[in-house]
Order: sequence, then C-alpha cells, then structure tokens
Amino acid sequence: MADYFASDIHLKLEDRERSGRFASFVESLEPDDALTIVGDLCDFWFASRERGQDPMRCRGLRALAEFRGRGGRLAILTGNHDAWLGPLYCRVLGAEMVEEPLEASSHGVRLSAMHGHRLGARKPWKAAMEGRPFLLGFGAMPGPLARSLADRLILSNHRSLAETHRRHLVTYRDHARKVIESGRANLVLLGHVHDVFDEPVGDGRMIVLGDWIGGTSYVRVDERGVSFVADRPLASTMSVPSA
Repeated sequence: MADYFASDIHLKLEDRERSGRFASFVESLEPDDALTIVGDLCDFWFASRERGQDPMRCRGLRALAEFRGRGGRLAILTGNHDAWLGPLYCRVLGAEMVEEPLEASSHGVRLSAMHGHRLGARKPWKAAMEGRPFLLGFGAMPGPLARSLADRLILSNHRSLAETHRRHLVTYRDHARKVIESGRANLVLLGHVHDVFDEPVGDGRMIVLGDWIGGTSYVRVDERGVSFVADRPLASTMSVPSA
C-alpha cells in the first residue's frame, strides 16, 4: 500500500503518447494504492475545445477510471488548467475533489500539497485566463486561430522560464517554510512550474513535481519513506534567492 502524488499531466485527446505514458503508470498501481493529482490533470485545450467529446477516448482518463474500479483511491486538486473540470472528474472518474491545501499523514509523513498557482507568484493576466469567459471564448475560436494562440502562449512561457522559476521559487520557499515551521507538515508538495525541484527547507523538505508533457514525475510515500521519481535532472536552485 502506497500513496502516490503527481501533477501537471495535461491530458488531452489529441496527445496519445502522453496519455499512454501516464496510463502505463496508473495501470502499474495496486488496488490498495492511493493517487493524488496535485492539479492540472487535463490541459486547457481539453477543457475548452475537447470537453464535448467522449473523455474515455483518452487512455489516461480511462486508466484512472479503471484504477478506481479496482478499488484504488483517487483524489484531485484543482489546477489552473482544469478549474472547471471538477464535476466531470467526479462523474467520469469517481474522483474526490480536494480543497487546497491538502494536509494529510501518510506512513508517518506529515504532508501538505498545493498546485501552487494561487500562492501569489503568477501574473494577473494569467489568472484572468482561468475565468469562464476566456474558457468559452477560446473554445469558440476557429481551430487555426486557437492553435496559433496556444503556440504563442507556449513560446512565451518557454522564453520566461528562468524568471518564472525565480518568482515562483521565492514564493514556494516562503510558503514551505511557514508550513514546516508551524508543524503542520514535514513534506511540502507543489506543482505548476513544470520543472522538478527537491530541497530541504528548515527541518522538512519541499518537492516541486514536474510535468508529464515530456517525461515522468511522481512522489511515492510508503513504509520505506518518501521517494521522488523523475526522469530528468533536478533544476538548479542555487541562483534563486530565498524569500
């Protein structure tokens, strides 16, 4: 019996490779395991432009439903990409939607989990993109225009990656320090920035889960302790100042 935590899977019907890779991970879980998605199970593209299609066409979502059918426990925190998908997750996957922060005990580890987008480091225009008007407007755009806008946003995010890491890590470290010093947790899990970080904070540990867009990233907690599995190098944090 183990507890697993993953974030930023960004499933969408058109990306079968990512869906298959995530499904293989879910299919490896045991019926008495628990999986918590720390935000952004599905991508904004799915939420806005594929939502009316059969979600079970996505192998990753189908694997989650089958995991629940085998007795597995599935909890989901709301991320910035899937802010409006909670009812679908409950209905189709049998998932439990959990309010942030998730604070729980697992095999003697006190943990706190948040997606991270609400901690104050995101830019205001990105927060506005989570609103229902933008969701509906993006869904109504002609396909080529929507694709062009999505590609431009991806390029913009890539260009500002270093600044995004700096801004979010300062906020994340301050949040983790407060949580750990309060005694509420000795492990703080966060996502959202799509890269992997793992560092000590006071008497505890902060792990920033990576995304599944180009690889695999998850935390496993069992009787042996905490394992962080990621198929990419940890991002450098030495040049990022603490709060």
